[in-house]
Amino acid sequence: MNNVQATHLHPVEDAKALEGRLRLFLQNPRKILRRYIHPGMTVLDLGCGSGYFTLEMARLLDKKGKVIAADVQKGMLEILKKKLHDSELQQQIQICYSREDSIGLTEKVDFIFAFYSFHEMRFIDSIISELPVIAGPETKVLISEQKFHVSKTMFDTIIKKMENKGFEICERLAIFLSRTVVMKIRE
Repeated sequence: MNNVQATHLHPVEDAKALEGRLRLFLQNPRKILRRYIHPGMTVLDLGCGSGYFTLEMARLLDKKGKVIAADVQKGMLEILKKKLHDSELQQQIQICYSREDSIGLTEKVDFIFAFYSFHEMRFIDSIISELPVIAGPETKVLISEQKFHVSKTMFDTIIKKMENKGFEICERLAIFLSRTVVMKIRE
């Protein structure tokens, strides 16, 4: 699963499909995130896409803290930048264009959110290797993948890779049509 040749990135042209009313009903960002994000935190939205969750993360920080919105697709980041134009949330969101094999961060973060993103990573082992460097002892990592797109075997492989880098599952969540865990560094 490292150096995956055939990954599927969600097309920038179809970014609007990521933000429909049905998704808001089934995968409401506030409901999913409010337990994990609090003012003063630094949060990483890993594979942020067009920012469906990013904006709510910034709102939950209540002008105290920062969201790092990281993605490998410049087109998705451009959509997010347009959403932020003349928005007060703009001050809290740092856009981070990542390479396929590196997030490109060195600063510690308090929460890592990887929603439907690991299965799109071509160099997943390289990305997972960076997570312990930016995670503190209390950092939680929420990983969610689509049941209809990512097999249980592939999801379990992602989790095993995280465990091999020192993370452990501390919670399992029920999110519509998803396999979801919350992990932290093993004590």
